Amino acid sequence: MIVVKKQSAPIVILALCLSVLLNACSEPSSSQTQAEIQAELAKYPWAKEHKNHPEWPMEIREEVYGDADTFSTPRLMFWNKYKYSETRTLWSSRLDGSDRRRIIPEEEFIQFRPVGLHKVSRSPDNRYIAISGYINDRATRQLYDTKEQKLITMSGGGGHPSFNWTSDSDNVIFYANGKHYNYKVSTATLTQRKIIYSDELFLLPSDKEFLAIKHDGFWIHKFDGEIVRKVNFDFPRKWEMVDHRISPDGRYLAFMTHARPKAHFHWVNIANPEIEHSEIGEGNGVIFSLDENVTLKFGYNPMGEVDENGKPVTYRIITKTNILTGEQKITRVKEMGIWGLDTLGPIAITNLAAQGR
Repeated sequence: MIVVKKQSAPIVILALCLSVLLNACSEPSSSQTQAEIQAELAKYPWAKEHKNHPEWPMEIREEVYGDADTFSTPRLMFWNKYKYSETRTLWSSRLDGSDRRRIIPEEEFIQFRPVGLHKVSRSPDNRYIAISGYINDRATRQLYDTKEQKLITMSGGGGHPSFNWTSDSDNVIFYANGKHYNYKVSTATLTQRKIIYSDELFLLPSDKEFLAIKHDGFWIHKFDGEIVRKVNFDFPRKWEMVDHRISPDGRYLAFMTHARPKAHFHWVNIANPEIEHSEIGEGNGVIFSLDENVTLKFGYNPMGEVDENGKPVTYRIITKTNILTGEQKITRVKEMGIWGLDTLGPIAITNLAAQGR
């Protein structure tokens, strides 16, 4: 027995050495891989969500002014923030939610605080974005130049701005401190206009007329302010019109009325306003499509939908509705979850010129 132990000892020692050697070789490799993973998660906190989407880029795509591919189609503009970010900024995507790109870096909103309730407005040539906000607690009207990547001060002043662009992208018209202004981009000059009193003002596509929202209707003004037509819906005062939007072709006005058992969302033909279409709901996530008589609604799939295992499923959908026929078409939003971006609440469709290409 003693002889056997003496003969087996070298084998046992050799086995132990091999085990130690293998562990020594494997542990650093394992530790290094884990460190790489942690470094990746630190740099890209959305990395885990992308494991099922290898086609998604890990680094955020930036919108580059003038890029032919980016601006080959109409785009949605929306506010959002990537996962764990403290700051919302402006993004754009194609109409199906794909090709999401950051328009303005978050750093711009450290000193400048935009007012989220004030609608931003992008110039028709896509270069400038008019934004209302605060710098050092003072209300201001700014342009963000996406080509030069900088803010340009148009004026001080608060209140609802109701930004409007002329079709040549050279004039942005807005309210500030109860006055009405025109800022000419090419000359960086600000001039005061004859005021058109309105809860919300829309410059119609011809550049010749404004649609001014009133308590329960609208007025049409010439560009110089002269009143052309008055429309009153004779709503009870408690049904005040809110949350207005206008179709890109200037044909329809949409708005919500509330203070009833259920809110209603309305579509009105501006030329023939007695033709009215309504549905129960607040119109959240609804904007006008570039297609005639069509709206797009960005929301969730129907509640109660389950997968093959009977588990509830949640995903975002786009509902395309013909407001005259009621016909609907539903598709899924693309790139849901990329960089931790989930919600897609569009402000407007921009780059309208690409629709005809």
